[in-house]
Amino acid sequence: MIKRFLNYLSPAVWASTVALYGNGRLWREVWLQAARSRWAEVAAAIAFLWLLGLLGLSFVLLHLEQHQALPLPLGAEHLAQGLQTSPAIAPVDANVNLLGRWGLGLLGLGAWLCLVAGSQKLIQLVAIAYDGGSPRPVNWRTRLLPWGVTLLGLALAGLVFSLTKGAAGPQPGLAAQVGRLGRWAIALASIALGLAVVYRLAPRRWAPGLPLWPGVRLVLLLGLVGLGLRHWGLAWLAGQELAYGLLLALGLNLGALYGLILLVPVGAQVNLSALRHRGIASRPWGMPPSPPSPPSFESFKINRRD
Repeated sequence: MIKRFLNYLSPAVWASTVALYGNGRLWREVWLQAARSRWAEVAAAIAFLWLLGLLGLSFVLLHLEQHQALPLPLGAEHLAQGLQTSPAIAPVDANVNLLGRWGLGLLGLGAWLCLVAGSQKLIQLVAIAYDGGSPRPVNWRTRLLPWGVTLLGLALAGLVFSLTKGAAGPQPGLAAQVGRLGRWAIALASIALGLAVVYRLAPRRWAPGLPLWPGVRLVLLLGLVGLGLRHWGLAWLAGQELAYGLLLALGLNLGALYGLILLVPVGAQVNLSALRHRGIASRPWGMPPSPPSPPSFESFKINRRD
């Protein structure tokens, strides 16, 4: 196991990974698949559905905590507060209770259905990239998969919000800095595993030798860059005192959500293209190079002329 892990950390594997990401044919395939499957339009629909669902869910969770005296887990509380403040929306007033229990229940059900509908569209994008556009049979797996992906996404979001909230403040001392880096590492590893689960379960039939991690690594890298630019943009807007700064912050958050959604099918297509190019980076995680096949008997035959 250690030998396989060290082989994965070898410079040759990382050089082949960089060469894979710099392959022009790979990005041409990604572009063609994006145009063929209309990723831009579907990602916009997913962002709209998820935005409605997340705002409704955060509204329900915060009102349940404030008016119904329902204790929320730490991750759910951080998730609700983060979802409400991220789109630059005014916080919930604790003295205003516009909806009763039935109203909150209906709002929560509508928010959940919006989240599931968005997850179903995202799974269809990934499945089309893997299955080549072949129709998927309607069975219990295809019906329950969007529900499971929605639950997985909410659980990961709550975990990531709770970990990053704990690591956000200035913490002096070496032990505090190590703990902060450890929380960020756990958050990134959780996101990577969740994305790998989506890539593994979305296709109808998993092709032998199809890699998972080239696409996951690319999504994590570009996602971190996008979130870093979003954080920098929000910090810059906060110090400018613009008249329409709230609208600009809302547009920046929506753009970040749209970009993160669009990265998911990109990672799936990168995995598929890595299998086609048959490079070292297309091997599954930690698998050592396969030995060359022995020469066949045909190579030793002597072609004689009559």
